[in-house]
Amino acid sequence: MGVRIGAETVKRLLAAGDDFALEVRDPSDLGAAISALKLARVDLLGLAALARSSGTDTSGDAPAVTAVVNAPRGPLLLVENLRADEDMRRSIPEVVQRRLDRAGVDAATIEVPTRGGPLDALDTTRHAVVLRLFPHNHGRAPSLPADWLDIAGEWVTGDLGGDESIRLRVLGVEYEVAAAEVSAVVHECGLAKAWCDAVNGDLSDRIRIASVTFGRLPHLALGAGGPQVDHAGLVARFRLLQEVARELAADVAYGCIDFEPSFDGLALGLSPDGWQTQGGAPPNVVARELIQERVPDAFPYQVLGRGHARHLDTDGLDFEALGDGHIEVTFGEPGEWLPDSIDRDDVQAHGWDALAPLLVMDDDLAAYIEGRDPAMSPHAGKAELDGDESLDSVPDLDGVTLESSAHPRRGTKLTLLELVSWLNHEPHTDSPACVSPVVASYARWLAAGFDTADRQALKALAPRLIGTAPTTPEEERARQWRATEWLVRVQAPAWLRAAGMLEAAERLESLDRLTNDLELVRAVDILGTAITIASRRIDITASIVSDDDREGLVPDEEIVWSAWERVNETTGYVAASEAATFGAPAELTYATDLRVIECGRDPRVRDELDAARQSVGDTVWATALHAVADEAWEQAWRAADRAARELSGFTVRVEMGRVAKTMLDNRSEDADSALERADQAARDSLTRAALAGGAYDDEHPWDAARNAARMSDGGQQWSVVSDETRRAIGEDAWSQAMADARAVVTHILTDVPDTVARVVVAAVAREASSAAARGVALRATAVARAQGGDHSEADAAAHEALQRIAIGLQADSVGLLDRLIEVEVPTPVAP
Repeated sequence: MGVRIGAETVKRLLAAGDDFALEVRDPSDLGAAISALKLARVDLLGLAALARSSGTDTSGDAPAVTAVVNAPRGPLLLVENLRADEDMRRSIPEVVQRRLDRAGVDAATIEVPTRGGPLDALDTTRHAVVLRLFPHNHGRAPSLPADWLDIAGEWVTGDLGGDESIRLRVLGVEYEVAAAEVSAVVHECGLAKAWCDAVNGDLSDRIRIASVTFGRLPHLALGAGGPQVDHAGLVARFRLLQEVARELAADVAYGCIDFEPSFDGLALGLSPDGWQTQGGAPPNVVARELIQERVPDAFPYQVLGRGHARHLDTDGLDFEALGDGHIEVTFGEPGEWLPDSIDRDDVQAHGWDALAPLLVMDDDLAAYIEGRDPAMSPHAGKAELDGDESLDSVPDLDGVTLESSAHPRRGTKLTLLELVSWLNHEPHTDSPACVSPVVASYARWLAAGFDTADRQALKALAPRLIGTAPTTPEEERARQWRATEWLVRVQAPAWLRAAGMLEAAERLESLDRLTNDLELVRAVDILGTAITIASRRIDITASIVSDDDREGLVPDEEIVWSAWERVNETTGYVAASEAATFGAPAELTYATDLRVIECGRDPRVRDELDAARQSVGDTVWATALHAVADEAWEQAWRAADRAARELSGFTVRVEMGRVAKTMLDNRSEDADSALERADQAARDSLTRAALAGGAYDDEHPWDAARNAARMSDGGQQWSVVSDETRRAIGEDAWSQAMADARAVVTHILTDVPDTVARVVVAAVAREASSAAARGVALRATAVARAQGGDHSEADAAAHEALQRIAIGLQADSVGLLDRLIEVEVPTPVAP
């Protein structure tokens, strides 16, 4: 499709006057589009400067271009006070188009969206109660804390389901947005310092609103009300807003709640109808310049900071301490402050008297501003020109807490991958498109396994995950093998060495790439032997320390397993396993893991393998290949069923069952077992095909499997059922059914040797680690018990014994994430 300029874009731009918005809608690469529009913003600032220098713009108001914000339909910016001639205006979309092309954006539409819409009626929506919170300056241009934006999203969407929608306005452009996405948009506006309003409800009935404002007077306004909200309802909402103010008080320079006749000018700040009518200074100027130590007016509820409190005589003042030097001050009852209350003037006058040391007269304003601490100026550290701020807008990582579980909405508490999606300006998700699926799988499980304190260190790696996708199959396979090799050459040796199995640990560490077939076979053999030895040692230790009536049971088994489970996630054991087997059929991984566990934990199975002179590796390979064959056989018949039903109305396997019931019951008492033998012969044929990766010369594996069934001991009965079913559904339907089955088998068997190899070696590496670690924990509990320790002391001993190894593995697991990010596709090594 390419990058195109919308049909009405130039026309709207020419008609928009001095102020207009530019939007890049539905870009093929969101990150690239944001970067491109940021560069185009610099171009626009250059055009504005050119217009002023050429005399085209003779006004007193300097042109301004906002930062780029990731709006619901794509990157957006607002141009204000641009007085340029028609030719210059016509060139603007082309400037953006060139930047997008250079950035490699394949498809997008450049639009000048209409500003305004239904939310314009907010100004006349009656009955409002509004909380306004102003942030600390901290010696720099103030911004809104991230947790305020969390609360803003929760306030406006708290009673909505994720798929319900609200109206949202960004830089004056309105959107309909799903409730689940509102928090993400608000946080994007916070990064870009772009004002926005989010409104839940019907303007003719009841609403909740969150408004974030930046620029000269950054603040958060939360409001509620509407024409159908009575006085009691407004007071109830006042109480809710008080709780919000208390929750956020620590970062508040000043906060206030007031009842207002309407939502008129909600984002513009404080009304001049109060203290200013008494000769006071304009409230917004006080809020902007002096909010650390002065107040703009008297309100029914206010949050004051330490700077206010030291000027205030609190004797006789109705206040409560909020902690960190903040106090809350109230005057009268909330109902007395309602706009139509006859008591409002009196109670407000009382507030003015009580707050007199903090109020500023207009005549004194200049002297107060001149005498303030320069470090407290809202302009301290602020660039003089609108175009000088950083082109990059990223969340403050110090304000983000990584958690283990995904969240329905964006906020300051995120998973590692949710943070990555935010950093890349993607919609809120735990599966960002910019991250390799294998890397995402590892990172997700790794972060979930760490405790809260350790997890925070992963924030530093979050930006590096961006750009690991899109990826090639070769890159993903290389990442999977890297995770597999880490299980074999790092994770398993650490536990085996702790268990005293030094030779096995050293042999594993000396292995070359496991993509070399010989090295792979060696790894499985070493690990299989280690499983047997470690498991037998557990049995021996258990028999030594067990009571006679507990023969065959592992003493303190609950403690041993608890100690192992506490460390196996924190060491990357689970994360690497998930990455190594990512995308493998669930039936394959389940069957393989189950067989490995049987070999390691069931003495009878170990004895059977010894008697048959079979290794753990032999039986696990066979189990895995049979699992793939079973999956291919079942999925192929399902595909055949779907095709036949669509063309003939018949289902292949239903017809086969009917034929078997009606034609075979009277011919042989052994019909069912004959069909089972034929079925098994077909599966065995597919097992051999799986070993070859589905490769064939003359006969497709699906056809070979069906022919194997015909040639088996039960082939005569199987042939009758197959041939009669074919006649029943018709030749066309049968042909399509078999073609679809072949396609499924081809898909499943492709790359089977590689997939099975990773699943098998990961499974034996996991069990070898588990058996060795459990042996270490069991010996530690036995020693603790021998020394007279109770249950808690035995538990502590087991945990300490494993934790010593876990600490080093945890550090190495973080390094593995780094190596998965920077993976290189290895050159194939000949066996």
